[in-house]
Amino acid sequence: MIRESIALAALLSWLACVLLIVLGQRWGFGLDETVGELQKKHRRPTARSGGLAIIAGFAAGAALAAAHGYSTARFNLHLCAVAAPLLLAGVWEDLRRHLSPPLRAAAGVLSALLAVMVLGAGIDRLGIPGIDALLRAWPLLGTALSVVALAAMPHAVNMIDGFHGLAGVVGAMILSAIAYVAFKVGDTQIMVLAGVGVGALTGFLFWNWPRGDIFLGDTGAYFIGFVAALLATLLVHRHAQVSPWFALSVLLYPSWELLFSVYRRRVLRGRPGMLADTLHLHHLVHRRLQRALHLRARPEREANAHTAPYLWGLAAFSIAPAVLWWDRGVLLAASCLAFVAVYISSYRALLR
Repeated sequence: MIRESIALAALLSWLACVLLIVLGQRWGFGLDETVGELQKKHRRPTARSGGLAIIAGFAAGAALAAAHGYSTARFNLHLCAVAAPLLLAGVWEDLRRHLSPPLRAAAGVLSALLAVMVLGAGIDRLGIPGIDALLRAWPLLGTALSVVALAAMPHAVNMIDGFHGLAGVVGAMILSAIAYVAFKVGDTQIMVLAGVGVGALTGFLFWNWPRGDIFLGDTGAYFIGFVAALLATLLVHRHAQVSPWFALSVLLYPSWELLFSVYRRRVLRGRPGMLADTLHLHHLVHRRLQRALHLRARPEREANAHTAPYLWGLAAFSIAPAVLWWDRGVLLAASCLAFVAVYISSYRALLR
């Protein structure tokens, strides 16, 4: 019934996207504006309610998995409860707009704290000599690290959600890697939930890439980031053979995009770290494609759809080592450094 759970998540997500697209086109439900923000790269009002479809598909698939013993109804209900504050903030922002950043950040911190307290998603080792001993001596330090990581990852995924298929496919790649490692260590629950997440994203991506008929919205980005970070943390926490560097490696692209963007804005430019701009790596790739396609008389929409595959390749540069060397911390640490070097060199080349 694992395949049936994944298929159900994909089908329900696909159908929910159809409904939301129709609601948006006919009654303006959840439409995204095309002007007023620097990051807007579409030219027609588009539903940004895709996160609701993904959640619906995931919930149905997880319920079927629990009914057949691959997860438990208790765990699924706890997962819904801990994610609720963050996802409600995302829904409000997608449908009503203008929820202040501090409130969204507070919702993320609350969900992260609940995940640690209710689901036991604590960080008790980092694979660094000396630091692990400190975490054992001071458990609250691990709790604080867990809250920061779980609260930051939804916003990190939201930061890379700029073009058709980018965040959705990266999220599916991350969850697929988590499902594979969970299979290797025999953790059926995490394997099935990650697989159901991939199914829900697949149903959404049918409409999101390359056409861009519906967007993730904050709800979808928050869901991907939170669930991926939670499952990766639980996998490391439950299984000593899984290196802590696996979680960092598999989540490195959105994590580094967040850290680098804050550094670039705050340190290099003297601006607020979370102030939106159009200097992310995906924006620079898009500008290069715009120039190339413009010379060949191609439309803007094609440049949007062609941007994501370049970043999928970059994300694979950190996710593939995580799959290959999930139990080898030294190799994963080296691959993380290599990813950062490739990212920075690519950014500088495109900026010039």
